[in-house]
Amino acid sequence: MTGIKSKHQTDLARCRQQIETKLGWGDSQGWSTQDFDRLSEEIAAHTGVALSVTTLKRVWGRVRYSSAPTQTTLNALAVFAGYESWRAWQQVPPEPPMGVEVPSAPVGRPTVSPTRRRRPWLLAVGVGAALVMVVLFFQNHTASRVLSPDDFAFSSEPVTQGIPNSVLFRYDATASPTDSVFIQQSWDPTRRQQVPKNGHEHTSVYYLPGYFRAKLVVGGQIVREHDLFIPSDGWVVVAEQEPVPVYFKSSEVIRDGALSVSAAALQRKNIPLQPLLPKVIYRNILTSLGLSNDNFTFETRLKVDYAEGSAACQQVRILLFCRNDMFIFPLSAKGCVGTLGLFLAGHSATSAHADLSALGRDLSQWVAVRYEVVNKRVRIWLDDELAYDTTFPNDPTDLLGAGFSFEGTGSVDYVRFRKPDGAVVYADEFETL
Repeated sequence: MTGIKSKHQTDLARCRQQIETKLGWGDSQGWSTQDFDRLSEEIAAHTGVALSVTTLKRVWGRVRYSSAPTQTTLNALAVFAGYESWRAWQQVPPEPPMGVEVPSAPVGRPTVSPTRRRRPWLLAVGVGAALVMVVLFFQNHTASRVLSPDDFAFSSEPVTQGIPNSVLFRYDATASPTDSVFIQQSWDPTRRQQVPKNGHEHTSVYYLPGYFRAKLVVGGQIVREHDLFIPSDGWVVVAEQEPVPVYFKSSEVIRDGALSVSAAALQRKNIPLQPLLPKVIYRNILTSLGLSNDNFTFETRLKVDYAEGSAACQQVRILLFCRNDMFIFPLSAKGCVGTLGLFLAGHSATSAHADLSALGRDLSQWVAVRYEVVNKRVRIWLDDELAYDTTFPNDPTDLLGAGFSFEGTGSVDYVRFRKPDGAVVYADEFETL
């Protein structure tokens, strides 16, 4: 067990070093919280997996934590480092230390003449090369073989209503030429779980609602995929933690005409606010809005309720969920816009390469946000000032709901979706009866 743990720690250290080299930000011991937040953004943009600043600080040893990282975290790190998965990363042999040379012959032994040792050496190389060629031939033949979806079956069924929810997958992959058979929970390639080739059932847990595109992956090929929709039946509110988030009841978060998780509510569940902020997520995924994401209006008003200590940046993300697509729009205190990045149905921008200064606001006060989308042109207004204007490239698709992600605590005053003619199709003013 000790050897396995040591191997795991060595692999993780190598992966961290690979990521540090890729980023070129200098010694990670000098990284600030903003650097880890920026790393979280870059990993999310590259892999689709949102790792919290707390999780990343644990991985980099900046926070004392006894448990090992989850498989989802390890896969995301490996994909960001440039590999298919954590398992693929573990197969990469470590490079020898710089400046260390392996002696050609043991010290103190007589040197064997080249004539006497040439033939066995050449024979070994020849046999090894032949074996490698044979293995590569069969691997390439298997990998290059195009598999027919007709030879496979794949379906799913949620076992209950609401969140969290388990989904029962039924599959038939007996026609697979390889044991590499995976069920992928969504579009995110790091959320794969290997299943037996000759098995037929597998169950996965979904902790948050959403639209997912589940896939059956055989030998690296997607042979079957289908839509998997898990609605929320109202607002789902959680404080993010691994592996299971902390859930809040509606009676705890809807009060005084707003959707809000207070600092006291977090403390009652033993969730500290310092020195590392919890990420609080609000999400409502609807069965149908009757809107397309290329023509609609979205309105909300929000503020940040806690800005002490490490919450000084007042960061919040507004998320609009679509069928197989998303809008992610961030806000922060004016001095922290250098860490922001956005994604609007295929259009992306980061503060490293674009002027996002208009997204900086005093979020201790209410900020009104309005999306106006007309024929894929997105204009986002903050307090009636145009803050961002672009056209997204992806094909139009259905709108499914909205969400908010606060670093710490925050309040939402209302949420409204409108048709292009201004007619309201959904509104929540968070009034209590």
